Amino acid sequence: MSDELTLLRDGIPTWMALLFLAVAFAAVGAVAVALYVRDDERILRATSAALALMGLGISGYVAIRVGSGDIVQCVGGGGGCETVEKSRYSSFLGIHMSTLGLIGYSLVLAASFWSGDRARLAAFTLSLFGFVFSLYLTYLELWEIVAICQWCVGSAVLMTLLFVVNSARNFAFYGLDAGPGDDRPPDSDSAVPAGPDG
Repeated sequence: MSDELTLLRDGIPTWMALLFLAVAFAAVGAVAVALYVRDDERILRATSAALALMGLGISGYVAIRVGSGDIVQCVGGGGGCETVEKSRYSSFLGIHMSTLGLIGYSLVLAASFWSGDRARLAAFTLSLFGFVFSLYLTYLELWEIVAICQWCVGSAVLMTLLFVVNSARNFAFYGLDAGPGDDRPPDSDSAVPAGPDG
């Protein structure tokens, strides 16, 4: 395990790790404000959309570089990105990982714009799948490829944060919309119970 920690320490520059931490604190702060201060799902939807846009930026950059035949360079230096890119794990069923990222982040972004239980469940399910897939890819980087791609780590951090935000959105607000077949009055909180006379 110490070799893997050394790989992470050496593969991610300090400034980049601090940037990841700043984004994480902002996202977790938005979750706290949305749940405990404002009770407002729109904050979670906006946070999810912002994280998905960042993910689209990372995936889009890598997809453009790979599509043009260029070598994907690590932002903070080192050759980890190139090593990961040249590995057999850079594609799944003939589809490059950056293309899968573009699809995943686009779907999460779309689910962030919509409201209602279906959108909440879609964003949660997509984020859960992306989070688990990111864990698998990180495992491959650390134990199979033995190289760290900074773009991949950035994407994994974003997908983890998307999972946190969309979990909060789903579990805090699922079922709270008055839809067809819901026999609650639109403003059931302010309804005064009827007395014995009706």
